[in-house]
Amino acid sequence: MNINDTLASIPIKTIPPPAARSHWKRRAAQIITMLVIVLIPVSGLFRIDLQAGNFIILGRQIWWSDYSLMLGFWIMLATLAVMTYSTIGTVWCGWACPQNTFSEWVNQITFKLLGKRASVRIDSEKTRVAAAKNKLANWLALGVSILLISLALAIIPFLYIYPPGAVWSMLTFQPDARLPNFTHYLYLVATFAIFIDIALIRHVVCRYFCLYRMWQHIFKTRQTLHVEYDASRSADCEKCNYCETSCFIDLNPTQFSVYDTCINCGECIDACNNLHARESKAGLLHFEFGSKRRASSWRESVDNLVPRLGWTGVLFIVGAALFAWGFAHYSPYEIAASRAYNLSGAANDYQIQVANKVYTPGEVTLTVKGIPADSYKLDTDTVKLDSAARVNVPLRISPQLSKGLHRIIIEAQAPDGWTAQSTVEHYAAGGG
Repeated sequence: MNINDTLASIPIKTIPPPAARSHWKRRAAQIITMLVIVLIPVSGLFRIDLQAGNFIILGRQIWWSDYSLMLGFWIMLATLAVMTYSTIGTVWCGWACPQNTFSEWVNQITFKLLGKRASVRIDSEKTRVAAAKNKLANWLALGVSILLISLALAIIPFLYIYPPGAVWSMLTFQPDARLPNFTHYLYLVATFAIFIDIALIRHVVCRYFCLYRMWQHIFKTRQTLHVEYDASRSADCEKCNYCETSCFIDLNPTQFSVYDTCINCGECIDACNNLHARESKAGLLHFEFGSKRRASSWRESVDNLVPRLGWTGVLFIVGAALFAWGFAHYSPYEIAASRAYNLSGAANDYQIQVANKVYTPGEVTLTVKGIPADSYKLDTDTVKLDSAARVNVPLRISPQLSKGLHRIIIEAQAPDGWTAQSTVEHYAAGGG
């Protein structure tokens, strides 16, 4: 038997490094988040109607008279943000925030086109580009890629202001009465701002300018989810900075503090695990709540979670209750009667404003009570309303109405059973 046969007979056990545990989960979370951000205004879940000056929630205009629905919505939103940060820390930043998502994706494009250690960010001491890839074609490819991303991202703010049909008209250069004449200029400005952001600024926003992060630092404690380093095995880290080089916001995971700028992406944990898996060892980094001692039972885990929710959990429940109550008592129409001197200048003229607050056509029937039927003229008793529209219906009182103070009641009714009324006090001088 020759030496080759001897070597071939030696059993070899190959231990493949574990796949990244967080990377693809995080990618999926980022993609789902972007889809949700787009679907929220498109589906009518939330949008801002600038023409009407109202918020739109679940396809309904929210007026100040819908205070319980509006108050409940904002309480839920604010407390959800606090609860998220006080429990799972900066997971939103690392797993969902669009700023980080696209900054990271543009990083990958930059590395592919300009080199693995390329940097063109404004916070870099100098631009770093691999000599072999410092070519005009690569720079143009990078610029075009960032421009296409910017053009796509610039559409999203408009979806939160205009209906999807109006945004499509903007993109296809079709005239639309819902769009101001300068809409395309705004779109170009938004595209330029996003281009500068993801091309040059990127993660600098997260580290120095993000108001969300600054505000949320108030609620961060050691009990918040964070990356924990096993210092007892620090000898395994000598002359190794693999986790640090894997951090795309340039942090050292072995020296984290409570108020660091880590975004809990988990890339450093995956890098450390993959490196030590070659020696069949566990990595030195992991996600942890509080101290390194883990909860021994599900009951202890729940007991540890409840204090972190605290008063914000109670406020969230209050907000949800207000929102549910407001939604259950939501009025799809509004009616208001007032004196209207602008009709003919006569003191006997009134106008009845009927508003449709939902984004589907509606119909309202008007009835006038409190005065004889022959003493007033209503232009129409059936008001047909377009989607989220207002209609003014003139009401003229006859000068022959008997002298005195009359309480006029205007009742409104819709086919879906909605009813409401508005009242005006009319003083008649008395007819000849």
